[in-house]
Amino acid sequence: MADSPAIFPARQSDLGVHSLAREMQAFAALALDPPGFPDGAPRGDGHAVLVIPGFLAGDWTTARLRDFLAHLGYRAETADILFNAGPTRGIVGKLQSRLEALHEDTAAKISLVGISLGGTLARQLARANAERVRGVVTLCSPIRFPVATPLQPFAQMLAPFHQAEWTANLAEIADPLEMPVTAIYSEEDGIVDWRACLQDACGMACNVAVSGAHTTIGSNPAAQRALACALAQLRS
Repeated sequence: MADSPAIFPARQSDLGVHSLAREMQAFAALALDPPGFPDGAPRGDGHAVLVIPGFLAGDWTTARLRDFLAHLGYRAETADILFNAGPTRGIVGKLQSRLEALHEDTAAKISLVGISLGGTLARQLARANAERVRGVVTLCSPIRFPVATPLQPFAQMLAPFHQAEWTANLAEIADPLEMPVTAIYSEEDGIVDWRACLQDACGMACNVAVSGAHTTIGSNPAAQRALACALAQLRS
């Protein structure tokens, strides 16, 4: 285990127990909301999209989002992650292997979609694999550290397991990538300070604001439409 800094270092914030409770209520309400697909989303071209779950989550939390992408005609793929403990050697290695396998299988560049920390991981995965990635879409993903979050105690607890080479480069995560990147964020986010999700909007990078909770962003109709529009820009 490496002695590495936490991915969510401690920082004074107005996000706390109350915001976390609101997020949990939104997540619980989602179970009562029947699955559906928003209108007005552009169709896909069939290329592969690797969907990466957020911190402390797994592929099961991306099911609705992947169903939506499949409905549009994309080849929606899981990251094969049961529990995202952050940038551990195992998680980072698995994402690299999944990307390489998909790229070889499809003989085409892959789009990366990441929820919360999954988007943070997606940016770094794309940075190291520009020849395999056509673009990145992040949903409520922090890219500027330190970042305020009520999940900081969990990140601190898991920090010893995080890959030192990865956490040593936190400052570069917000640096521009050599491909289109869309950052979808919500000012109502109760888990991550939304300002930490913003990239410098220029060239191939843009930020898109939607309303809604952090924990339900993958099932948010407005976020899904924004994602579909971003992926449509990546058609081969």
